[in-house]
Amino acid sequence: MTVSREPNTMMKVVILTHNYRVVGRVYVKKGARLTDAVCEARQFIAVAEAQVWERQSGNHLLQAGFINVSRDEIEIILPADAVDCECDDMGSLGTWLLQRRHDADDDQQELDLDVD
Repeated sequence: MTVSREPNTMMKVVILTHNYRVVGRVYVKKGARLTDAVCEARQFIAVAEAQVWERQSGNHLLQAGFINVSRDEIEIILPADAVDCECDDMGSLGTWLLQRRHDADDDQQELDLDVD
């Protein structure tokens, strides 16, 4: 007897806990929502390609191929591609988002340089 598993896909996410900001990838069943994956998770959510920062200071703490994040500690989780920010008043998350936007703008300006 063969046990078939539903195909999974990796979704890049931003997770905020009281103390940390985690950016990484979580497994989500193909065609499912991130909310479904969180609701189906047990005590911990597996995060691959994880980057962890202190939420208040913004200090980068670690980078790991895999970490577990306590589901009970998660305050906010969202797909990374849904993150958009226009304001400066969001604490270290806002600072991080604005820095990402600034870096993207710099990359775009580098591409737009005229060469004589």
